[in-house]
Amino acid sequence: MAGALDGIRVLDLTWGSAGPLGVLLMAEQGADVIKVEPPDGDPFRSHEATGYAGYKVWTRSRRSVRCNLKSAAGRAAFLELAKTTDVVVESYRPGVLDRLGIGWNELHEVNPRLVLVSVPGYPAGHRNAARPGYDALVQAAAGAQWEQPGWRPGPIFLSMPLPSVGAIFLVASGALSGLLAREATGRGQHVQTSLLQGVWLYSTQIWQWAEHADAAVYGLM
Repeated sequence: MAGALDGIRVLDLTWGSAGPLGVLLMAEQGADVIKVEPPDGDPFRSHEATGYAGYKVWTRSRRSVRCNLKSAAGRAAFLELAKTTDVVVESYRPGVLDRLGIGWNELHEVNPRLVLVSVPGYPAGHRNAARPGYDALVQAAAGAQWEQPGWRPGPIFLSMPLPSVGAIFLVASGALSGLLAREATGRGQHVQTSLLQGVWLYSTQIWQWAEHADAAVYGLM
C-alpha cells in the first residue's frame, strides 16, 4: 500500500531522540529517508550497549550514508544530494550549518523547493542558543523540573524526556506544513523549532491547571 509521503525524500542530519523520531514519523508514512552520518558513523550507535538500545529502533525505516561535512568534497556531495531532496532535518546548534557551508542560503540556492527543518536545543536568538541542547538541561532551564511533583521539595528529574517528546511532533508537523506551503508558493522555506518549544507544547496544560487550582494545590507546589 502506498504511503501518504511516497515520493518525498528526506535527508536526516539529526541525533538524540527528537529529530530521529520526528523523521521516523515521516519514514513510516512512506518518505524515502537517508540518514547522513559522520565518517565514523553516528556516535549514538555506541550507546546501544550501555542502555540506549532504543536508538536502533528510532532510526529504522531509512537508508544511510557517511559524509564528512567538514571537507570540501563532503559538502559538495551533500549539496548534490540536496538537489534531489524535499526536506532536510537537522539538530545542530543555530549557525553550525552556515559555518559548514550547507546552511539555508546554500540549500535554497541549489534547490529552491527544499524545506529545511531545524530542531536545536534552544531557538536562534535565545540566550542559551550556543549552549549544548541536551534534554535534561533544557528541562532544567525551562523550569519543567520544578513543575513536576515529587517525593521531596525542589526540582525533580523527569522520567520522560519532555522537551524531546514534544519536539518530535513539532518536527514532523513543521516539515509537513512546509511541504504544504510549497504546493501553494512553489518554494521551500526554513522551518525552525527546538527542544525548548517542545517543553511549551506540554507545559501549558500544567500552568492552566495551577491557575484554577484551590489553596490545597498551592500548598503542594
